[in-house]
Amino acid sequence: MNRYYLDHNATTPLDSRVLEVMLPWLQSGATGNPSSVHSEGRKTRAAIDFARERLAKRIGAKPSEIIFTAGGTESNNLAILGLARAHAHRGKHLITSAGEHHAVLHAFDYLQSHEGYEVTVLPLNSAGTINIQDLANAIRKETILVSILSSNNETGVLSPMKEIGELCSQHQLFFHTDAVQSAGKERLIPSEWKVTAMSLTAHKFYGPQGAGLLYLKAGTALQSLHLGGSQENQRRPGTEAVAAITGFVEAYEIAQQEFEGEGKRLFDFTERLWNGISDLPGIQRNGDPVKRLPNTLNVSFAHHQGEELLMGLDLAGLAVSSGSACMVGSVQTSHVLQAMGVPESTAQGTVRFSMGRKTAEADLPEIINRIRTVILSQR
Repeated sequence: MNRYYLDHNATTPLDSRVLEVMLPWLQSGATGNPSSVHSEGRKTRAAIDFARERLAKRIGAKPSEIIFTAGGTESNNLAILGLARAHAHRGKHLITSAGEHHAVLHAFDYLQSHEGYEVTVLPLNSAGTINIQDLANAIRKETILVSILSSNNETGVLSPMKEIGELCSQHQLFFHTDAVQSAGKERLIPSEWKVTAMSLTAHKFYGPQGAGLLYLKAGTALQSLHLGGSQENQRRPGTEAVAAITGFVEAYEIAQQEFEGEGKRLFDFTERLWNGISDLPGIQRNGDPVKRLPNTLNVSFAHHQGEELLMGLDLAGLAVSSGSACMVGSVQTSHVLQAMGVPESTAQGTVRFSMGRKTAEADLPEIINRIRTVILSQR
């Protein structure tokens, strides 16, 4: 039985073109530490500098505004904790949304529970995003930082980034965005969104796992999370992973070159998938059907259990994710769907389909047939 991978929002397979670029830095001949002054070290330093320049040019930034990290979670933590702590003298009020990834929410929770900050968590509307007026109403004199994701990892819904950025700019607030899911699916130009900081990770766009990035606007003070070295302009100590960095940048280049055609293709595929299952009993589509990532379809089946659905679909050869998180044997309803007002009895039976480069048009009829078979068998 053929298996179909429909969980690209969780992670994507490493592109063979990216692996080819990484291999020379993974082999024994590439041994230099980028901080060393000998020729081997200078060679790896030059590779990192070149990668940084390529990435900066692609997003309309300066090379000095690029901080390489070990992934999206670290990038989010570095932005939120680092900006809040570096600018606490200005105020200790922070704003985020109820739909953020836990890498963001837990960072804000820590600041509030351990360091005396006050956090306002904006609600989501039924379409799955914030209302701009809610953000405007939440801003205070002591507000210093707003963090809103650019697209939701569960529903794929896009945030009104330009409006958020404009509002933050008017009030001279730092604006961070978790753009992990948008990378490779949207064109990311920080200046257009007026963001201060933007977090990315390579494994969401066919790059290596363990490779992340934080864009930080020039002149912005940031407190490092770690101690031990002066790498990344003293903002992120630790020996740089040259293979991961070169892979990150190559993957991003490829994704940006291909995203328009790929986006149109996958948007069509998700609509065809929805049309093929939309008559199933108890089904509900979650999030804005148009203002979303092109590859993502999030649906719920009333009175079904996410864990049972995932197991059934997996046995049918479909790799997907649920809107619920399994916590040591128990199932916890998605905080995103809860914030959108989806009833728990419906939200528990949620499946996220996220397609990718290897999803073929010829696969769709079989995928639809297997979904229908599983859902109808579990009634």
